Amino acid sequence: MRQVTLERATSAGIETRPATSFAPAPTESALVRSEEPFVNVTSEAAHVLVETLFAGTHQRIPKLRFAIAYKLAEGRTGGDIIDVFHYDNDQVSIGIADIAGKGTRAAALAALIKYGLRAYASSGMVAENVIRGLNRLYLENNAFENMTDSFATAFFGIIDSSRRFMQYSNAGHEPAMLVHPDGSSQVLEATAPLIGVFDDQPHLFSQNTVAVARGSLFVAVTDGVTEARNDAGDLFGLARVLRIVRHRRKDSEPAIVEAILEAVEGFARGWRRDDIAILVNRFL
Repeated sequence: MRQVTLERATSAGIETRPATSFAPAPTESALVRSEEPFVNVTSEAAHVLVETLFAGTHQRIPKLRFAIAYKLAEGRTGGDIIDVFHYDNDQVSIGIADIAGKGTRAAALAALIKYGLRAYASSGMVAENVIRGLNRLYLENNAFENMTDSFATAFFGIIDSSRRFMQYSNAGHEPAMLVHPDGSSQVLEATAPLIGVFDDQPHLFSQNTVAVARGSLFVAVTDGVTEARNDAGDLFGLARVLRIVRHRRKDSEPAIVEAILEAVEGFARGWRRDDIAILVNRFL
């Protein structure tokens, strides 16, 4: 999907006078003031927002090793989201999404999706209900914000490491893949429609369950990978991704991510119209 650029972020609040006569401590940097009254944010705060929303996590998660690549077509932010999150019941969720549109609106919707997925899963919902709930939230948010032309794709999986399975729901996203230690593979196709398109049709949202054997790799990308084109107009495609992962399956997760990224860049000769997001996860 198209590149989005977030030039600045704002955080709203009401100004109040200090309770004492002491002068406020000087800030370390100048405030960036918006056009609206009573709204300001430091440039550092905007940087933290961007880094938190779009950067990968460095947390260690039991029974899991993973690597993430996130490369922008241009600018500092984009509409692709990858999230790996560890819950206090020891389950782990994997989310990857691609938001249509550009500018600050797409960045705001990226945040809604990332933390919406976490929130629904944290309340105990299964994968299909997480995606169903996210779709309702997305529709309601867009109606309230008058953004009726926005939609997204999303893959969301919940891993039960003790019982060695993952339940997942794929809402119109690029198929994810499982590559097993012997080189065999499974393609995890869509189980639900796009996010933000179908209203009042919960029966369209379903889920599947797959076993996650030790040593197997889970691989997911956004369409910035599969729809990259060469000079002849050919698409990079999912089959090329699968071949790379099969060939490099014994390598480290960062090495596999880098191999996919290098192959896409070489195929498209460094010219990209879209962001690239890649997640490689190995089950331990």
